[in-house]
Amino acid sequence: MASSKNIGDQIRDAVNNAVDSQDYSNLQHTIEQSFGTAAVNIGRSIAQAQDSFKRAQAEYANEQQRLQKERIRNQREAQQAQIRLKQQRQLQAQMQTLYNDKGGSRGVGIALVTLGALIVASLGPASLAVILTESIAAAIPWAVCGVIGIVLLVMGISKILTANTFDKYKSIIGLREYCYVTELAAHTGDKPENVLKNLKKMLSNGFFKQAALDDSETMIITTTQAYEQYRQAQAEFKKRQRQENLAGSVSADSKSKQPLTPEAKALLSRGEAYVAKIRLSNDAIPGEEISRKIDQIEQVVRTIFKRAEEHPQVIDDLGHLMDYYLPTTVKLLDAYRDLDSQPIAGENIQKSKREIEGALDSLAVAFEKLLDSVFQDMAWDVSSDVSVLHTVLAQEGLVESPFDMKK
Repeated sequence: MASSKNIGDQIRDAVNNAVDSQDYSNLQHTIEQSFGTAAVNIGRSIAQAQDSFKRAQAEYANEQQRLQKERIRNQREAQQAQIRLKQQRQLQAQMQTLYNDKGGSRGVGIALVTLGALIVASLGPASLAVILTESIAAAIPWAVCGVIGIVLLVMGISKILTANTFDKYKSIIGLREYCYVTELAAHTGDKPENVLKNLKKMLSNGFFKQAALDDSETMIITTTQAYEQYRQAQAEFKKRQRQENLAGSVSADSKSKQPLTPEAKALLSRGEAYVAKIRLSNDAIPGEEISRKIDQIEQVVRTIFKRAEEHPQVIDDLGHLMDYYLPTTVKLLDAYRDLDSQPIAGENIQKSKREIEGALDSLAVAFEKLLDSVFQDMAWDVSSDVSVLHTVLAQEGLVESPFDMKK
């Protein structure tokens, strides 16, 4: 590119040559050509400068956009961290209302184990030496101390194991208002009877602040409010039983009614426990539509159990109800309550809630079909009675005979 100095030199040389030669014919063309070349070069430089400026602007804009996205991401992460921290604090506060901190119990257990082990380790060889060198009577005090050390050791180990087991139960139950003994057994790999024994021990030692076992000892209810609701449901059930028994006592059907077997009573009691849990979930879930679904299921199930109580022969047909339908219903309602209690309801939570609502519709249909099946024998009896009645009336000439009707 020609510089300003080069252009000036060219113009000066052209002017000098024209003056010296007295020939000015090419002077204008030379000057225009020099300025044209300069303009092209200047335009190219300006264009290059503009391109560089645009690239710099684009890079700056991209950098600012990147920084803005990073700031937004950092703010979102900070907000999510604050939400998680708030949830953790809320969880800890809620857990403290349900469970006692048994770290001290574990510390006492460790202290007892240490003390017992020291006593046994120190007195065992000493008592053996006394027996060998003196007499058995002289070794009795040493043996008693050794037994005390063993007792302390066993007590300490028991306290440590109980505290560890309580931590497992606490992590499984969490903030739920109730939990089945069988569920705890399944998660811990223990037998249900051992889990029930552990729960009773923990309840008596104050590990739980509000909890209690239900009447059938099939679940632990962790809050006072839930236990009061359970007691109300049980009271309503017993009141309804008394009313039905009173009404049935004056009916002819009750005279031939067979007493319930212990197995049938246990099944009905277990069924009422499921109904009580469904009622607890219904009280805890605020949605009107989902509550209507739960009400429908609860009413159908209560009718089934009423029928089973009046006609124990249908109890054999309730296997799927007790082993699958009701546990599945309670499990789905527990999951729905957990989803509904989340502070932020994202798309996945909404989708899961819709799927559970659809599953409840299917379960409602299954319950209604089961209810229809347990009343099938009554339908046969009614149909038979109606048929006999028509036959008798036709024989007495009070109604037209079915054969005449066909003719």
